[in-house]
Amino acid sequence: MIEKLLLVTLLVILPLQIGRHFWPFFAYIFGLKVDYLSPVIYLQDVFIFFLFMASFKNFLGELKKRRGVLFFIIFFGLVFGNLLAAGSFFASLFFWLRILEFVFLGLIVRRNSQSVLKILPKIIPFWVIGEFLLGLFQVVKQASLGGFFWYLGERTFNLFTPGIAKASFLGKVFLRPYGTFSHPNSLAGFILIGLILIFTKKKLFWADKISLLCGLSLLILCFSRTVWLMVLFLSLIYIFWRVIDGYRIKLFEFSYYFMIGAVLLTVFLFSRSIIETASFENRRVLANFALELIKKHPFFGVGVNNFLINLSLSDLSWSVVSFLQPVHNIFLLTGSEVGLIGLIIFIIFLIFTIRKIVQPSILVALLAIIFTGLFDHYWLTLIQNQLLFVLILGLAWSEGVVE
Repeated sequence: MIEKLLLVTLLVILPLQIGRHFWPFFAYIFGLKVDYLSPVIYLQDVFIFFLFMASFKNFLGELKKRRGVLFFIIFFGLVFGNLLAAGSFFASLFFWLRILEFVFLGLIVRRNSQSVLKILPKIIPFWVIGEFLLGLFQVVKQASLGGFFWYLGERTFNLFTPGIAKASFLGKVFLRPYGTFSHPNSLAGFILIGLILIFTKKKLFWADKISLLCGLSLLILCFSRTVWLMVLFLSLIYIFWRVIDGYRIKLFEFSYYFMIGAVLLTVFLFSRSIIETASFENRRVLANFALELIKKHPFFGVGVNNFLINLSLSDLSWSVVSFLQPVHNIFLLTGSEVGLIGLIIFIIFLIFTIRKIVQPSILVALLAIIFTGLFDHYWLTLIQNQLLFVLILGLAWSEGVVE
């Protein structure tokens, strides 16, 4: 009972970013604080810790199994080799502790999958509508709202904050919404998975329909073209499937017309928005640098959470100082930080996970994560996206199907 209550609470607060940052010496680059390197204790970590304590006996049972022992031997072997290769030992160590936390959370979700699959669709509309309202007011104000929302994880910013995410549409420049996230792209990816899990329900209630409309509106405001492309692709697949299967379109059928609207909106946005070439160039430079790191450190990489540190020590450091971010590809990031050994394990794990899935909505969600992960890093670097990724993986390994 306590375990389920803690798990439900964790699901409710998943989109929040309430945490305490610490700033040891390795969290600075060029004398500046770097969020990616800062050890943080989030509110979600507290609930995961209590979940672990409540489930400790079950973990001991898993460890006694042969596959559990084999998993931890491989895991700690990879950790040991990666820590030895890390340029900043402590930056890597703290991140490995978080990865271990995610492993435990995934096992908890897997064991409680039936409960999660039942309660999650009821919680997601609150995520989506809440983030939409906050993001909408941020766009209207062209700044953060502050006050109470700061305590929920909203950053302090306005249109003129250095490095802030802006978009240009029909000749006007405006601030993109952040919600309680670190970046609009991160927010868009999170909301995309939420919309997939809502839309694939067998029956859509009014709260679901409202959240789908709010979520699509938020995705438009976020100006994440990767997410737009995913929405367009999924919408076309759905419409094509309906036509091929000969489904009759009922008058005022929400799901069908929602997808038609999504197609028309995304096509219009792509045709009218301006794509900045500088963003593509920066991503290309980071991708090439990641490939160089893989060539130089093929086995164990440069150490988890050490990409930025190595970037700051390279000849590229001053040319990309305003874009000091991890490479925008989860596979290149994994390969550069954990080496080809870790990358191969990661890919094999994803393949086995896809083969294991019995819930269609979870399959679509995981494929959407992998696709968006080809063009951004937030699924491996930002807390809300990390937790949602772990949640999807835990559900993927379950046998449960929502009725």
